[in-house]
Amino acid sequence: MPDQSENRIDDDLLGKYLAGETDAAESERVRRWLDQDQSERQEFDRFERIWNTAGQLKQRPEPPSIPVDTDAAWQKMRSKMSPPAVAGPKPLELAPESAAPEPVVKPLPVEPFRTTRNRSWWQSPAWAVAAMAVLVSGLLWVLLQQTKTEPIADVAAVTTTDKIEKILPDGSTVLLNKDSKLIYPERFAADSREVQLTGEAFFDVKPDPSKPFRIRVRNTTVQVLGTSFSIRAYTDDVRVAVRTGKVKFSARKQEITLVRNEQAAFDAKKDTIIKAPKFDVNAMTFQTGKLVFDNEPLSNVIKALNEVYHADIHLANAEIGQCKVNASFENDSLEDVLKTTAEAMHLSILHDGNRIILNGKPSCK
Repeated sequence: MPDQSENRIDDDLLGKYLAGETDAAESERVRRWLDQDQSERQEFDRFERIWNTAGQLKQRPEPPSIPVDTDAAWQKMRSKMSPPAVAGPKPLELAPESAAPEPVVKPLPVEPFRTTRNRSWWQSPAWAVAAMAVLVSGLLWVLLQQTKTEPIADVAAVTTTDKIEKILPDGSTVLLNKDSKLIYPERFAADSREVQLTGEAFFDVKPDPSKPFRIRVRNTTVQVLGTSFSIRAYTDDVRVAVRTGKVKFSARKQEITLVRNEQAAFDAKKDTIIKAPKFDVNAMTFQTGKLVFDNEPLSNVIKALNEVYHADIHLANAEIGQCKVNASFENDSLEDVLKTTAEAMHLSILHDGNRIILNGKPSCK
């Protein structure tokens, strides 16, 4: 029967076997050696699973929460699989009175780089790659956990036939006119406040110099720190009217500053912002409920009524549109406003579905 020492397996052969680099004869030799002792076989199988797990970690999205000390595991396995040392000469025991001086511990010299054949298998490039994969995956997992943030949900306020008032997360208030839509986040970012508007709204923005307030409207942007103003944008044309404070009104490369009782409009066809020569108090009517006409041509009055009431009013002829109107209304219905205006100018009111026509002969000359 061959001596047991002849069947011993060195570290290099085990490393090649686990890495799948042995030939048929070497693989058979390792399997016979493992079959000799079931306890060695179980220990080797357990360590083989550790080897395979380390090689797969770099493909996982997240590393294991508890790192595997593979070096310690290998040392433990070696201690179990290595044959007992051959008994040698008994070391010389010194008498207590002749005890040698305490030895000086010196570090071992660092060995130069050796080829794979002269290194243990756990020092091979494959093992180094697996260990590096574990380290990199762990660092990436920690970084992702620290930087992971929950997405902020958006809230949409939509109106059809009625106006509604909304209080935004920062305490600012918005009066949203009918047929309008406002989109805003459940909470604002740390350095800015941004919302989107379609339709018409009156904003009363809470001051906060560290967090500018921006409204994205069609192809324009309105930015404020703290002020009150109205925006109308039912079409691509956008109008901004400022009641208090100061705003920046910008579109593409153009930008103007508006202060109290100033207004401007973005003309989409001309792709430009035009500042109005005077402030139109009726630009705030949906918020104030007041309509004021001071020697205003009837054609301009009809235009204002169509905007405020979302109506479809027309004049039967251009001549009556030149007549001037002096009147004021507060929280009146469209029917009452039309009736008062028609009676004052001796006009008749015709209805054609939702279409309203003012007809008559000019009586203002």
